[in-house]
Amino acid sequence: MGLRGTGLHILIFLPLCRLSASCRAGSCCFEKLPLHPDGAPGPALPLHPDGAPGSLSGPRNLSCYRVSGAEYECSWHYDGSEANVSHFLRCCFGGGRCCYFPAGRSRTVQFSEQAGVPVLSKVTLWVESRLGNWTLKSPAISLYLSHWTKASPPPGDIKVSRWDGQLRLDWNVSDEVQAEVQFRRRTPTTNWTLGDCGPQDSSGSGVIEDTHGGSSESCLCPSESLAQELQIRRRLRLPSGAPGGPWSSWSVSVCVPPEPFPQPEVTFLVGPLGRGGRRNLTMQAQAAQPAVPEGCGGDESGAQARHLVRVHMLSCACQRRTSKTVSLGRTLRLSGAAYDLVVLTKTRLGLSPNRTWHLPAPNVSELPPEMRTLDVSVDGNVTSVRWAAGDPGTTYCVERRAPGGSHAHCALIGPEDGGAAGAVSHRWRSAPGLHHEGCYHVAVFATKNPEKPLLWSTVLSGYYFGGNTSVAGTPRQVSVRKHSGDSVSVEWTPSPLGGCPGVLTRYVVRCEAEDGEWASEWLVPPTETRVTLRGLRAGAAYRVRVRADTARLPGAWSPAQRFPLEVRISRLAIIFASLGSFASVLLLGSLGYVGLSRAAWRLCPPLPTPCASTAVEFPGSQGKQAWQWRSPADFPEVVCPRGTLVVEAARDADDAPAVPEPAGRLHGRPEPGGPAHERRPLLPEAAQRRQDAPRPA
Repeated sequence: MGLRGTGLHILIFLPLCRLSASCRAGSCCFEKLPLHPDGAPGPALPLHPDGAPGSLSGPRNLSCYRVSGAEYECSWHYDGSEANVSHFLRCCFGGGRCCYFPAGRSRTVQFSEQAGVPVLSKVTLWVESRLGNWTLKSPAISLYLSHWTKASPPPGDIKVSRWDGQLRLDWNVSDEVQAEVQFRRRTPTTNWTLGDCGPQDSSGSGVIEDTHGGSSESCLCPSESLAQELQIRRRLRLPSGAPGGPWSSWSVSVCVPPEPFPQPEVTFLVGPLGRGGRRNLTMQAQAAQPAVPEGCGGDESGAQARHLVRVHMLSCACQRRTSKTVSLGRTLRLSGAAYDLVVLTKTRLGLSPNRTWHLPAPNVSELPPEMRTLDVSVDGNVTSVRWAAGDPGTTYCVERRAPGGSHAHCALIGPEDGGAAGAVSHRWRSAPGLHHEGCYHVAVFATKNPEKPLLWSTVLSGYYFGGNTSVAGTPRQVSVRKHSGDSVSVEWTPSPLGGCPGVLTRYVVRCEAEDGEWASEWLVPPTETRVTLRGLRAGAAYRVRVRADTARLPGAWSPAQRFPLEVRISRLAIIFASLGSFASVLLLGSLGYVGLSRAAWRLCPPLPTPCASTAVEFPGSQGKQAWQWRSPADFPEVVCPRGTLVVEAARDADDAPAVPEPAGRLHGRPEPGGPAHERRPLLPEAAQRRQDAPRPA
């Protein structure tokens, strides 16, 4: 049964398509649909997509439109098994007439206005998909084919730029009709997001201002910190402003890098300046590669970036070109000038500077000796510098920087402007009466390609001191300090030549005795301003002077500083001398005191002191008398209490002369066992009575 049905299907279907005039190729067939494979007459009952069993969902999203001129197209989507499926595009219009286009497995049908389908009247279309015993039918659409035109998608050349903090996409279109535009975008971490660009107006009155005439369209999209993939589609509008056609297919993907783009890790390695006047600059970079969406793989997608370096030569600003941009990671050979290295990031959005490194010029002391020695001569107000000539056809650049470094004078010397054979010179004139004293830097560069700023090499780079070097470099304020018994320390202020690198070569210190019997000189490095002079003779007087020498001329001597070198005495001698002086003073003081005491005793003997004695003996007096002191005023030097002074005169039994007692001796009663003769003082009666009277207890 199935086999006969299959054969019947083939026998009936093919003759109808080939023999009937209504089923000719490229036309809509007005015959009935062919039988089912099982041979049953008539079409099978249609099933809607949501009623399909299992995984069958059938055709959907039917869209019919005019492609261009008199050509039309219908397309749809199909979900389900592709094996043994047959699609039919059904079309019905006025008068109940219907026809179909067999499509087989294709999901697109193209036809013209001669296919038998009216394009000026309303037409209803749908798709039937046959799979085995099932017929799946899409939703039907009704439209005027002549008015329902499908727009073309934007071409692949879509330009991207920044505009007011957003991304602006611009493209040209071939059909000069009004259209409505949509975009969709996604990032590495998000799915597609739909956005509206707004209607495009060729007269410039749309949402996006038309800056390229009527053949261009634009769209604004949000900017992201991640890479983006964007696509554009268009839909035509009717003269009334209503949508007049289906959406076009999506354009090719437009990939946009993140903003800002991650900066690379950059390291610059600089080598020494060689004898050819150039040095190696090695650039090492570790660039970060951000994640990109699925449709933006590859280096040419537009989501990646290139890292560049702009090398700007700061010296010789008078050259034709001073900077050049190269790829990051190269090794360059540069002159000894100073450079600025600007790292740039180049994306489809343009160039964006990231960071700047400064490459200084090498110190003059690091250059080879032949590069730092200047042949400078001064004649009045004309200064000249001279150097050895290089190969024929060499262009030179001379840069002269005045003191302070705020301004540099630059001059180019072409191959035809060279000096004498084997040498090149450059001279400049200063204004008369202008003070030229100071430190100047002169650099000479050479190249055979002045148009290429990275091909310069260093010929000379050195300093010279303008003015009278011998006088201007003389050290000032020389001072001398004693250091030890046979040495002194000499100090001076730095010479002005010391601020001019390479000009000052040494200091010379000269010391000579004033008697002319001895003189010597000490050589001091240019970085030192102090020296100790040893081997001097104690007790002599000296003179010291200092001068500053350059590589070409000796300096002028500073004013002489005179100093004596006294004999040094040891501390032990000072101690002994101090002790001897002290003993001498002590001895002289003692002797003087004793001598003065004896002289005073002889010249002024001591008078009796009333308070110290009670009796005074007078030689040759007879008997005893008592003297009453009336008033202390008689002796104003000593004031004593009123008392009795006893004067005693003693006689022997033989009337011999009496022996006087020492002055001031107090007499009392004899001790037991004394002499038989009792010596008792004689007192006046009244005094005697007072003495003998009993005393109160």
